[in-house]
Amino acid sequence: MKLRLTEYIEEIPLVDVHTHINFRNPTAKDPAQIMLYHYIATELRCLNIPVEEIRAKSSDPSGDLIKYFRLIKNTATYWCLKRIISDLYDFHDDPTPKNWNMLKEIIVSKSMDSGWANRIRDKVKLKKIFLTVNPLTESKPEFNKDLYAASLRLDPLVGGISKKSIESLEKISGGEASSLRDFRDLLASRFEVFKGYSATVAVSIQSSEVYKLAHAGLAEESYNKLYNDKILSEYERANLRSAALSLVLDLCREYKLPIQIMLGVARDLPGASPPDLAVCFKQRGLHHLCRFFNQYKDVSFHLISAYRFQSHELSVIAKNYPNVYLNGYWWYCFFPESISQHLLERIQILPAGKICGFFSDAYVLEWIYGKAALARKITAEVLEDMVERGFYTMEIAKEIAEQILSENASNLFNI
Repeated sequence: MKLRLTEYIEEIPLVDVHTHINFRNPTAKDPAQIMLYHYIATELRCLNIPVEEIRAKSSDPSGDLIKYFRLIKNTATYWCLKRIISDLYDFHDDPTPKNWNMLKEIIVSKSMDSGWANRIRDKVKLKKIFLTVNPLTESKPEFNKDLYAASLRLDPLVGGISKKSIESLEKISGGEASSLRDFRDLLASRFEVFKGYSATVAVSIQSSEVYKLAHAGLAEESYNKLYNDKILSEYERANLRSAALSLVLDLCREYKLPIQIMLGVARDLPGASPPDLAVCFKQRGLHHLCRFFNQYKDVSFHLISAYRFQSHELSVIAKNYPNVYLNGYWWYCFFPESISQHLLERIQILPAGKICGFFSDAYVLEWIYGKAALARKITAEVLEDMVERGFYTMEIAKEIAEQILSENASNLFNI
């Protein structure tokens, strides 16, 4: 029974609803992009291994760090790495200093193959990849719409709104944003440029931030102060970022785009692991976000959380609000026990149509393969458990797998 369900899930085409893939160079051009993916680098660094120093000085940082990989063999990220080098490169040993040159040569050789990206996509069975696109730096869409869809990342204009980010918006839009109305119009022009190429908007908010429906007059005053290089109080800044979120949601409504809201992470913490300097904490102010869910009933909210122990609250919110959905297992939640907990809780509380069960957060296609291998494996195990316990038939389990790995994302993001 387990083998049959596992094989069935292996054949389901995937929609990856959150990545950092560079569509111009989607595969690894340097072995370090695979071997020192930031999840791996963080695990080495937490053992007091000087990863950044070695990367800065070495011509082959992976080779210089490979001797330490034996110390992280127990982690789920290492399991994903092993699946990558085994399944994609036909290299079945643990990477060590003795065999590194051989593995390195294989990786470099594959990277030079013009058909390598397509072969990985075919092996993963990727239906669509969402690209994280910064509309303040990408002047227009240049990617293949058959392969990719844009996720317009707007953090710098919401939680991170600043005079600098407003100036970036002005520069790329060719206009002036001296008022909130002007700001909204310039932002709308960026939505317009990516019309037909975007599947969603995305905003990551700090775990300590609280968003409330804002008073328009106070928000305008705060915006004017910011635009004129005056210092804002914390109250004014909170009011302005809340107003900016409302403006984004107004545009989501106008352009019929969902929004992914990323929760449960505190960034830029001194001493935390580069590049994000981020640690997960409980998200404050979820009950205030519910007011946005109610205010914008015709906008679909897709919640993504890195904080495992808020999973139940988010499931209950999704059960109460028809326009709220749950996406994947983010960052510090991407390991077997957490994926199992999230998925079991969601399929037992929510209709399957409320769940998108995969995204990779990957920077190269090779890591989409590794993350997909783990997500498929745990999805099969969770659904098999529900079959064995008598809650589902095998056919129902297959239907649920199809929905959460492929159909829901296709339907909810209109791709």
